[in-house]
Amino acid sequence: METQKSGFNRILLIAVIVLYVLTVTAFTLTNLAADPGFEVGWVMLLNILILSIPLVLLYGSLYLLIVAWREHHNSGQINPRLSKVIHWAPRIAAILIIFFTSLFSLDIFEMEVSPLELLVGFLIHNIPSITMIVLLILAWKRPVVGFVAFLAVAALFTLVFVRDLYTLPNLLLFAFPMLLIAGLFYADWKWLQPQLPGRIDAAA
Repeated sequence: METQKSGFNRILLIAVIVLYVLTVTAFTLTNLAADPGFEVGWVMLLNILILSIPLVLLYGSLYLLIVAWREHHNSGQINPRLSKVIHWAPRIAAILIIFFTSLFSLDIFEMEVSPLELLVGFLIHNIPSITMIVLLILAWKRPVVGFVAFLAVAALFTLVFVRDLYTLPNLLLFAFPMLLIAGLFYADWKWLQPQLPGRIDAAA
């Protein structure tokens, strides 16, 4: 049984790595096609590193959720090591997607305006990030809040930032990672609740 589980996990890991590489390649080729003058070198490497933040979240979260669901489905519980990973994964993933979202507000500093206008513009551009920070604080010890909040944020991002064919990549970069963060919070809420010692002591 353990051999079968290890084999499945290994195949799944290879699959998500291949998907990650294909997605990064597709984004890079699209950038090169859209901008023939796109600099190949450290700029491309930096671009790949930035794109890797949401993509690693997307495929890493997908891997964790599938492995945890399979283990929970087969045995009714999740082993302690995986439980710890599932518990911390949505919180770390949320911090990383907030950081990634905040990077887009840095464009404001290229504008030639007054310092006050820069500050106002920077804050306005960071409204989504600030909102997610508040939601993460509320959800830190209440995974059900994280599940509902990031589900709503994913839906809102889809409605606001995915309006036509050209904005479909926003699904991969924003909406899907947030949706899977909600899924990880759900796993922490529903699948781990009876197993975490702190929660057992609190219930007793």
